[in-house]
Amino acid sequence: MHHASRSLLLAVFLLTLPSISSASGLGSLSESSHQHLVEHQFAMFSESWIDKIDRNFTSRIGNLTFEKSGEAFIGRFMQVDRDSVSWTVKQTTGPTPSYIGLLMYTEWTYESMASTRADAARGPFVPVNGRKVTEIFQYSVNRWLD
Repeated sequence: MHHASRSLLLAVFLLTLPSISSASGLGSLSESSHQHLVEHQFAMFSESWIDKIDRNFTSRIGNLTFEKSGEAFIGRFMQVDRDSVSWTVKQTTGPTPSYIGLLMYTEWTYESMASTRADAARGPFVPVNGRKVTEIFQYSVNRWLD
């Protein structure tokens, strides 16, 4: 799902979220046990999702991009700042209670400038542009949907 679509979904879901739902229907698990299980699954899902994002950047560690700027070369890559990653799980209301997960993180662009391409590839790299991202995921049929 695109970031814009997820942002729209975020607005819709946040308007329908209660602080805590008392609805049951969660099988033999108590509501708090099920919530804990769902949160644990989202933590694992989030870690895997962040790994996938880092692998899918066109410009990433191990696959730098370069551009010429005057007489210098700029080496560039993108990476998620793992220290910025946070998440939360919220229960929705409705006939069948479900969950949404919000995953927040910062994507950074790192650059190195040098007189040769080889020197630019060696760094040092410095962060030049950060972008905060919030993604929304839905929990359905006992798993998180990507």
